[in-house]
Amino acid sequence: MQGSINNRELRLLLLTSPRRAIRILHDQYYSALLRIALGLTHDEEASKDILQDTFHHVWLNAKKLGQDHERSIQHYLVKVVRYKSISHFKDTIQLRNKKIRFLNGRLDPLESSMESNMIQLEITQEILKIIAGFPPREQQCLMLKINEELTNDQISARLGVGVKAVERSLTSAKKRLRRHLQLKD
Repeated sequence: MQGSINNRELRLLLLTSPRRAIRILHDQYYSALLRIALGLTHDEEASKDILQDTFHHVWLNAKKLGQDHERSIQHYLVKVVRYKSISHFKDTIQLRNKKIRFLNGRLDPLESSMESNMIQLEITQEILKIIAGFPPREQQCLMLKINEELTNDQISARLGVGVKAVERSLTSAKKRLRRHLQLKD
């Protein structure tokens, strides 16, 4: 683009040619808005998604935004990016708290909605992937404990090792799992 376009021209373009207006807004403000989102989320992929949502929001509201207003389009874009970044942060915190409650076995029985079930499935899949990277003994002990709900004595008999070895493996596996999940968040 050969120069910047002023606020009034942008608003007129949003009314007459929203696709072109959004392209211009994207070209002029994408880098600055990405820095704002990154500063709030510390997550590049989430920040890019936030910007995509922001420009989609502008597309959906082009007629309304095209009307005269005292505030600049740039100000509006910054506001939308900040709002979406804060919402992302809140959603991330809520998901992390659900993961923690799940790991602590404290999921409220009322949270058995479809969304909660999907989240639990995602968490379970994530945990199984993590466990797959554990040392074989820890992996075996933990999976027997989880899948077959065996006692430490039963795991000991099944694997042909001492009960203390099973206890150490389970303790180590649980610590490793907690540490890995805390690093991920």
